[in-house]
Amino acid sequence: MKKILILLLTVIVIFGCKSRKSGTAENNSDAVPEEIISGEFTISGAFALSPLMKKWAEGFMTLHQDVKITVVETGTGQGIADLIDKKVDLAMISRPLTDDEKDSGIWLMPVAKDGVAIIVNDKNPYLPRLMNQGLSPDEIQQLFTGTETPSWGTLLDTSGNEKPAVFIRADESGASDVLADFCYRKASDLKGAGVTGDMEMISKVAKNTMAIGYCNLSFAFEAPSGKRTEHIQILPFDLDFDNKIGRTEAPFKDLETAHRSVWLGIYPENLCRELTIGSLGTPGNPAVLAFLSYIIGDGQEFVKNMGLCELSSVHLRYARESLQQNP
Repeated sequence: MKKILILLLTVIVIFGCKSRKSGTAENNSDAVPEEIISGEFTISGAFALSPLMKKWAEGFMTLHQDVKITVVETGTGQGIADLIDKKVDLAMISRPLTDDEKDSGIWLMPVAKDGVAIIVNDKNPYLPRLMNQGLSPDEIQQLFTGTETPSWGTLLDTSGNEKPAVFIRADESGASDVLADFCYRKASDLKGAGVTGDMEMISKVAKNTMAIGYCNLSFAFEAPSGKRTEHIQILPFDLDFDNKIGRTEAPFKDLETAHRSVWLGIYPENLCRELTIGSLGTPGNPAVLAFLSYIIGDGQEFVKNMGLCELSSVHLRYARESLQQNP
């Protein structure tokens, strides 16, 4: 009797499982398959944005293996020129557009935020005085745009006669435009030995104890640890011209404090800027649109890990709305 009951129960269980599987199969047959995204496109432009852009491209291509994305570091100016000449599909941009660039019909979407930092070698013999006294906007202007480079002694009111070895960006970088604007000048007015990209700038400053230059904040710290990049030091700004660094002017200990300063508006606003992606006209390529949606969605988790400052919820909402307005 027990054997018969066990056999009956087994048949019922098997039949029930088959019924459920059959029902699942019917439901799946009614489901709409996920759209396959395919195609290829090229992105060029800002050095400040390229490491994060490469990370986004890798992540997106892992999800959509029929898409190929090429990311090229050229500098903001060249990226915009490539976009206008239709050599690329998207441009990485790290400065505001000029009037002529706006007239060309460039569509922009914010993706992150960054700042420009003045850096020196961390073995500079004048470093203790620099960290206590800082550099005023006028002194930064003298260093990077003056007809003659002032000595460290002139800058710091001491007897030192050595002159700083000034480095500037030779490429069409957004960082140069931001620094020049801070000095009420144009990027073409900056004077010094030219280098290409943030990494070469940091390398030059790290090898010369008398060097001074500038880089994007995201390159001044190691990612993802947030510790200061080896052999360089970010200089504090003497914004109130009192030759003394106050509490709000104190130098950053790590990337987190740098980002907090940017968010709170303590860091000079005209040394901060949005990093954007540009398209010639509103993007209509389905693969490009899917990629941009990924960037302001799941892709935002990479922003902080790559050393950049995350967008506010307001900026993210604006970016999503601008995408939704596209055909």
